[in-house]
Amino acid sequence: MTDLTDFFSHAWQTIGRAIAEAGLRAGLREVPEVISKSVKRRCQAELKRLGILLRRLIFLMALHVDLAPVKPRPGSNYFETSEGENETKYTFSLMPTPAGETPDFLRGPQIVPDRGPVLAAPLIDRWQAMLETLRDSERRARCLARTLRRQQVRGEPKPFITPLPKTHAMPAALGIVSGGLTVQLIEALKGWPDTS
Repeated sequence: MTDLTDFFSHAWQTIGRAIAEAGLRAGLREVPEVISKSVKRRCQAELKRLGILLRRLIFLMALHVDLAPVKPRPGSNYFETSEGENETKYTFSLMPTPAGETPDFLRGPQIVPDRGPVLAAPLIDRWQAMLETLRDSERRARCLARTLRRQQVRGEPKPFITPLPKTHAMPAALGIVSGGLTVQLIEALKGWPDTS
């Protein structure tokens, strides 16, 4: 696979199919109010693993984007709201968030978890956010390419790409895409200046 367009299309189709199948297996297409804890746990684990692959695919796309010079644009006021912005939406971030205060769940149990089914809305929102990210992957790759260019200009260290753990447990197509993404990312980052 020396031609990256073939790799991009194959990886995009494989990851997209896996994301859709993960939601369908959990029954998220019917938009249930509640689902069992085991279904939620399984689906969250699968979406987390697929989210890593999706981020890596967009990251690789961003490294191969040719950017034009940035055009100046008029500023916007963050505090002004327009119609239709009152809804909160789950976002799928491409860059890791900086570490903050220790989360409450690491401090020990405060209450005993409830038994029985749990709400499906957060899982449905995450699934739909991943599908939207997959649909808008080229736009997100261009935004990430600008961020990477700024980081490169500032002299920040190049990102370190590790192989995804437990690829033996993945379906064969996802395991191949995972290994291919790791190799392609390491190869693409060789042009990043070494700051060590």
